Amino acid sequence: MNRALLYTVALLVPLIGLGAIWLNADRLSRQGTEWDVPIQGYDPRDLLQGHYVQFQYDWPGLKRTTFEWIHGRNKLCITGQAPIVQRAEMRAIAVACPVFANAELAQEGRLYTSQAEASRLQDQLWDRSKQGIVRIRLRPDGHVTPLGITFRPRLPEPQAAP
Repeated sequence: MNRALLYTVALLVPLIGLGAIWLNADRLSRQGTEWDVPIQGYDPRDLLQGHYVQFQYDWPGLKRTTFEWIHGRNKLCITGQAPIVQRAEMRAIAVACPVFANAELAQEGRLYTSQAEASRLQDQLWDRSKQGIVRIRLRPDGHVTPLGITFRPRLPEPQAAP
């Protein structure tokens, strides 16, 4: 009888540990503030890996070349009142900012969808008259999780003064 109890405990301990890890991951995935970030689309589907929309974040105030990796600069500081991002800028990891994203996770995103939804989103991302906006959840540790994509009419580009 003692041996049966030992086997039961040996089986339950890893299961309880895995359950605790899963509950913690679920709790972390629900934390954070939601923000709306403009995006640009590319490679919206990959049939080998499932149906998804893949995109590049188009952070306000940040040029694509800003994401060049400079030693010690891997934090994206965000200014604004959630869910509206007014400005984003690269900062050194040691510089404090109240709201930040991990710069590596803030360059590109992938949102899994159904095949029909992926096709619809792909068509809208190719439409230059529409601006894609992704709703993200930004955790306090800088982890970015895309939640959904909406579209609005694209504002005309400001003309440079001669």
